[in-house]
Amino acid sequence: MMRQSQPNRRSGDSGVALILVLLSLLVLTTLAAAMVFSARSETLASYNYRIGTQAEYVALAGVQKALNFFNSSRYVPLSPPNAALGTYYTVSTYANTPVNLYFTTGSPVTCTSNCTHSGSVKLFTSAGASAYPPASVTLDGGGTQVDVVANWTAAMNNQAISDGIGGGGNYTVTASLLEYHTVNNAFFGVPAAGCPDSSAGVGICRQPFEVWQVRSTGTWNSNLGAGAARPTVEVVATISPIFLPYYGFGLYGLCSVAMSGTQVCTDSYNSTYGQYGASATGCVTTTTGATNAQFANSGVGSNGGITLNGNVKVGGDVTYANTSSDPSCNTGFSGSTTGIAGSVLTGPPIPQPPSIDMTAWGYPVSTPKVEPPSGGTGNPDRVINIRTKVSTPPTPPAGATFAAGGGACPAGFSAYIESYRHNYSGGVNTYSNYSCVGVLGSGTSTAPYLVGDVAAGGGGGTPGSVNLIGPSGSMAAPIYMAINSIAIGQNGIINTSSVAPSYPAATDNTFTPNSPAPTAATATPFVLNIKNDLSIVGGTANMNYNASTPGVPSPAYMTVNIQGTGTALSLKGQAQLNGMINVPNGDATLGGSGSSGAFFGAILAQNVTDGGNYPVHYDLALQKVSGQMFQAQILSVTRPKM
Repeated sequence: MMRQSQPNRRSGDSGVALILVLLSLLVLTTLAAAMVFSARSETLASYNYRIGTQAEYVALAGVQKALNFFNSSRYVPLSPPNAALGTYYTVSTYANTPVNLYFTTGSPVTCTSNCTHSGSVKLFTSAGASAYPPASVTLDGGGTQVDVVANWTAAMNNQAISDGIGGGGNYTVTASLLEYHTVNNAFFGVPAAGCPDSSAGVGICRQPFEVWQVRSTGTWNSNLGAGAARPTVEVVATISPIFLPYYGFGLYGLCSVAMSGTQVCTDSYNSTYGQYGASATGCVTTTTGATNAQFANSGVGSNGGITLNGNVKVGGDVTYANTSSDPSCNTGFSGSTTGIAGSVLTGPPIPQPPSIDMTAWGYPVSTPKVEPPSGGTGNPDRVINIRTKVSTPPTPPAGATFAAGGGACPAGFSAYIESYRHNYSGGVNTYSNYSCVGVLGSGTSTAPYLVGDVAAGGGGGTPGSVNLIGPSGSMAAPIYMAINSIAIGQNGIINTSSVAPSYPAATDNTFTPNSPAPTAATATPFVLNIKNDLSIVGGTANMNYNASTPGVPSPAYMTVNIQGTGTALSLKGQAQLNGMINVPNGDATLGGSGSSGAFFGAILAQNVTDGGNYPVHYDLALQKVSGQMFQAQILSVTRPKM
């Protein structure tokens, strides 16, 4: 029986299985190694991220400590009077309304002399590396010297910090002064209680506004692996206070703003550079050009809401805060954005401006009443002169006839109210119905000149003129008046000037009932505190307005604080007003101006309504007149690559 033979295997197949097994083992080993490496890498990355984050938190703690330092009694900036000397920092004047305000040239700020070291102003980790004004000129409110450099070194050099569970690190912080300028941290016209400024009595409290750049280096020292380097992170932060100007908008409502109608608009100019550069009866519509009039930087704002309807044009941003606690105030923005040159945005609320308690002066009062005399023949000029800050009583015009019960001015006062009628008839000047009374007060913020109701105009014929007269001078020395109310009717005029109307020779037909228009150099600053309301209604009725130089002098030379409620400010008809208006408890209404009405300055009121062809020309110089500064804050933080 024959055996069936097996087929022979080819010699080339030998060992294939072994190779496959080995390859499989290699792949599995590689995968396992990769998994181990990945896990190890992730562990190391997580570790590095953790200790790096801990080091960053330590550095951020240093930034917070720097912020606390700048807001503490251990730090005192260079005072404005010392800055103004130019002995320590090189400064220039950037504003002169209401007083000179200064800023340093260049960034970072350089200490030119008398600092601990010359060069850039800085606070470093040692006194030898720092450059800052000496303790002899950095005094606290009690007059005690504060050694800022020593305080900084003690507080910011290699300071330890703990996480509370056994870990910790160290931070070191240095600071460089990028910007220094002074601001008026007060409400001009209202005494700034507790302020050491020599002009605090008139609402001037100059304080330094500083921008610091701080570099904080944080190191984490705990739970490090064997041989591991200490992780170090540097962060850079900008620290600065916040300054909110009270008059940073053309119109601002503490409750709301509503604008509607045709040719209702805002634009801006800067009285520092002269008069408004276009027609006062409308607004410009361009944002560029050589004239002192721009369709920019003249925004409107509100602590509540803003409504724009119709063909309204706003030459700037529309800003609302939505923070009013009064449920009657609207919120947000409504209406058309077509005429807005800027953006619609939210912003911080303006603080409530101060009210003035006029009851301390006996208000409301009714006397002395100020009103040009009525009657007379031949359509006479009807004139009131309120002469302030005089050393002797005014002399009546030659040949004047006295009103019944009237006579020469009494002695013993520093302000007088003259009233008379003037006629030019038959080639001769005559003055009739002359009277003169003394005014109580001294014209200061605590003892203003006290008068009752003031009225001018209201009828046809020759306008009635009220001239507020006082010596020209700095806004740091304004003349204060307390008034029950002001009503300017048709053709009525209230002027301010340093010069009274002159009495021409008997046959000289050049008499004018109005004081010479003031210039920026000859303006007299007045602060009018009004108990009830201010109303300017009627054809060509105006107050502190010069048609030949609109917007000049600065509206800040006529500061008006109206304490009434309801509609406390009313501008209608063709009313013209140049002033800085504060209505903390009441509303402002503008409208129906006709062809020549205009407002120059800024208005701050509870509710502002502007409707019916009434242009508002905002003076950019008012941004610096009044404001409130808040504590330093961290504005930005970055972590540069190391």
